[in-house]
Amino acid sequence: MKCVSGTWETPVCEEPTCPLDTTVEDLIMERSPDIEGPVKPGHKLIFSCNRQGLKLKGQREITCQSNEEWSSPFPKCEEVMCVANLTVNMRSDGHPGPEISIRPGHTIILSCVGRGVKLQGHSKITCLSNGEWGNPFPKCVGGKCGPPPHVNFADTIEMTKNEYNSGEKVEYSCFNMFTLVQRHPYSKYVTCEQGEWRGSIKCLKPCSVSVEEMDERGIQLRWRGREKIFLPHGDRITFSCKRGKYSTGSDLIQTCNDGEMNLPLCE
Repeated sequence: MKCVSGTWETPVCEEPTCPLDTTVEDLIMERSPDIEGPVKPGHKLIFSCNRQGLKLKGQREITCQSNEEWSSPFPKCEEVMCVANLTVNMRSDGHPGPEISIRPGHTIILSCVGRGVKLQGHSKITCLSNGEWGNPFPKCVGGKCGPPPHVNFADTIEMTKNEYNSGEKVEYSCFNMFTLVQRHPYSKYVTCEQGEWRGSIKCLKPCSVSVEEMDERGIQLRWRGREKIFLPHGDRITFSCKRGKYSTGSDLIQTCNDGEMNLPLCE
């Protein structure tokens, strides 16, 4: 309490309420219980969209909490669309690119590319009013692959063929001093799948440091002679300052990172 003009003023505790956001377009909002006034903890809002062709994005029902916040953000109404993510060996007439979005009532025609690849399912599918396709989305099956793809700094383990069946794998090996990455999404294989090669190969580059570069930086190899060095990715090398020179603060132990290495400086 506080004293105002010689009289103690009794504090008033206001009951918590949640704010109403009435600016969201195309949104119909119903209250439960259906009463006017502030929205109190435990009261709910139920949402729907005000016209056909729209769908609700978010929670249909949210509740006012005791901390004066809603249990979820207010939803939005967005236009109904059918979305198709095409595989690499599938094409659609009049719709370039791997992803297609069309409105209800519209139809797309699909086909497959590649030697021996066939379409399994309906080639013509229509977008329905609920954002679903009228028929199950088709697949491209079968087919053969040509020679395996070129990979930088790597070659295949075995002699390649001109044609591969679906399911066949080809193994790669990196060139000398290069390092093969085998963590996801990379591996040492590519696989022929339904007429297309799948898989990613990556070889990390080694580092090289010349005698001239070390002279320019005032450094030398700590444990080796005066020579050019080659270092695979991930390997570490220790430098030292030349006689009469001192480190500027950079680390004298450096690690090769995909062909890059920060050389220390001694002055």
